[in-house]
Amino acid sequence: MSREFPVRADEDTYVTRREFTKFLGLTSLAFFLGTALAAGRRLWKKIAANQAEAARVAAVNEIPVGGYALFRYPTGDDPCILLRLAEARFVAYSQECAHLSCPVMFNAATRQLECPCHKGLFSAEDGRVLAGPPKRGLDALRVSIRKDEVWVKYESES
Repeated sequence: MSREFPVRADEDTYVTRREFTKFLGLTSLAFFLGTALAAGRRLWKKIAANQAEAARVAAVNEIPVGGYALFRYPTGDDPCILLRLAEARFVAYSQECAHLSCPVMFNAATRQLECPCHKGLFSAEDGRVLAGPPKRGLDALRVSIRKDEVWVKYESES
């Protein structure tokens, strides 16, 4: 004597509370681990940058007043920009926009760093946000002049 399966086919598509709770728990865990990994990577990168040695960027006479030089520091994957704002005033920043890491470019006419992706504007004087979606300014580098050469090093935030 054969008996039919006791669960109806239309009820088979329903999700139980236990299955739904398990799905939510695993999804939350995955998001937490992803966020922790991203935060850890950023922290590790900042620690490594603060331990990096100073780097020579250019000779003082290579960059005209109102000009800039692009370079990579502390690794080959980290774009930076050095600006000469006055005869004896140099500033350097990470070239990655704080919003979505698009490369910022210097506009000498307005003395601003501009992000072409979402129209973010930063002050060339101190890297602070002037307009657009970025919530924080550009990461600054300490600039020093040694024997007519421009050197940069990450600022220590401690």
